[in-house]
Formats: sequence, structure tokens, C-alpha cells
Amino acid sequence: MKNFLAVFNTLPSILNAVVAVEGAIPVSGAGQQKLNIVLGAAAAAWEASQQQQSLSKDTTLNAINAITLLTVAGLNASGVFKKSAPVSTTPVSSN
Repeated sequence: MKNFLAVFNTLPSILNAVVAVEGAIPVSGAGQQKLNIVLGAAAAAWEASQQQQSLSKDTTLNAINAITLLTVAGLNASGVFKKSAPVSTTPVSSN
């Protein structure tokens, strides 16, 4: 019962995550990418929580990095981020 309640108590966080992902990816047909983002974020948060009782800077940044990479991949796969021509890094001379 304790495990059930622990999982059930995550419902508000899951709802918030789903609403945030739906708002960020207003594309129909991208349900799998949206689900992957929510599940990946949950997995990264769980993994970070297993590292130690008090999150270190490195553990926190590693979790944020994993969530960010997963989110960008999901946004790319769902077509939210459109590919464009790379920006030139050559300095423009001013005459």
C-alpha cells in the first residue's frame, strides 16, 4: 500500500508535466514524443534521487542535461523545431 500511495501521490506532478509538454508541443500526432519527454523526465528525476539523499550540483546538472536532451529530441521529432540554415560564425567586417 505504501508503494501504491507513493506512486499515486505523483499524479499532480504528472498532470503538470503533461500540461507543460502539451503546451510546448502543440502538434497532433506527436503523442509518443510527448510521452517520451514525460517518462524521460521522470526517469532522470528518479535516477537523480537514487544518487544520494542530498542532491549535489553534478547530480542536478546531469539530470537537467538528460531532461534537456530528451526534450530537444522530442521537439525535433515532433517538428516543433524546424531545421534552418546554420548561422555563419565568420565575423562581419565593418568598413
